[in-house]
Amino acid sequence: MALDVKEIYAWGILGCGWLGQGLCQDLSQDHIRVWGSGRSKKTAGEIARTGADSITFDAACPRSGQSAWPRSQSLLVSWPPSAGMEAYKEAASHAQMHTEWTVLISSTSVYPGEEGVYTEKDAIRRVSPHSGQCLLDIERLFDPSRTTILRAGGLFGPLRNPRQFLRGRAPERLEEAVNMVHLTDVIRAIRFSAEHRLEGAYNLVAPKPVSRGSFYHAAGACERPVNPTELPTGRRVLADKITATGFAFAWPDAAQACRELQPQTPRP
Repeated sequence: MALDVKEIYAWGILGCGWLGQGLCQDLSQDHIRVWGSGRSKKTAGEIARTGADSITFDAACPRSGQSAWPRSQSLLVSWPPSAGMEAYKEAASHAQMHTEWTVLISSTSVYPGEEGVYTEKDAIRRVSPHSGQCLLDIERLFDPSRTTILRAGGLFGPLRNPRQFLRGRAPERLEEAVNMVHLTDVIRAIRFSAEHRLEGAYNLVAPKPVSRGSFYHAAGACERPVNPTELPTGRRVLADKITATGFAFAWPDAAQACRELQPQTPRP
């Protein structure tokens, strides 16, 4: 669909994959105009089927399409870190000039990997061995007075069953905490953040402490659950800051979300 670059949309989405398309569908159901970008014609078709307008843009080739990004009141940037620093620089520049508010999807991987309890102030500079990028450096590209940074835990939901994370392997360290969040709550937090203009970084993980054993047992991927009355050990990320703003998780217990929302399939 041809877009009028002079038109102001309510939302724009850079990186319209599984999460972005979920937001597109949610906004479209509320009759809110939104555009989304994808790398291929296939993705463009998927975006269009959510009710959004689509733009074909490859984040791996920045400086090639910013002029085609329409203005929007709010902008979601949900590229993976592998998109590269240049793509994020272009997104930050676009946000500064053409958007009132930006929501950037980051990750809890900004925190140390060691056992402990972590809040937003504990972020450190870590270069990912997978993408070669530092999420903290990416976060700092965006104006903190006009940006919400959502440091999301592991995402699960429709078409992303937690069992898939195991890839045929039994889970280890069943007593340790998992920091997960359901797609429903990510979409709700994105909209809430833009509506309430939440400045700076916020952790986005289901707030109830849940062990790996309990989570995967609820997902049908683990035979033996850990005693649910025992507080999980290991690395825990807290969501106290975002709940203090008035945001309420629809699924504060990730294990309960698995039990009630995931398709029932035989245990392996």
